[in-house]
Amino acid sequence: MIRIAWALLAGTTMAALLTGAASADTGQWKFNVVNRSNLPIVEFRTKEDGEWSENWISDRIEPGDDVVLDFETSEGDCIVRTQVRYTDGGFFDADVDYCKARTIEILGDTMIWK
Repeated sequence: MIRIAWALLAGTTMAALLTGAASADTGQWKFNVVNRSNLPIVEFRTKEDGEWSENWISDRIEPGDDVVLDFETSEGDCIVRTQVRYTDGGFFDADVDYCKARTIEILGDTMIWK
């Protein structure tokens, strides 16, 4: 009898943990930005309703470094125009599907997401 109760308790606890983990993963668009370019990144912005957002980063992202960013929501359009600007003033922008992007790699004048 004790073994059955223990198995039920363990199964219920595991299900709750798995459900909580799934909710945390799907609750917001959280992603990692990796700077694979040769220059520090000083701005990371997204475009909504024709306007660029405030700069998402407070400090620069050095070559080889990464930072985790978070929309803190999962609502809205998945595909968002995203701009990156470097310390030398150079910049580019591209569409990113944030419903699918978990890592965004910045490569000079382009970015890839996976």
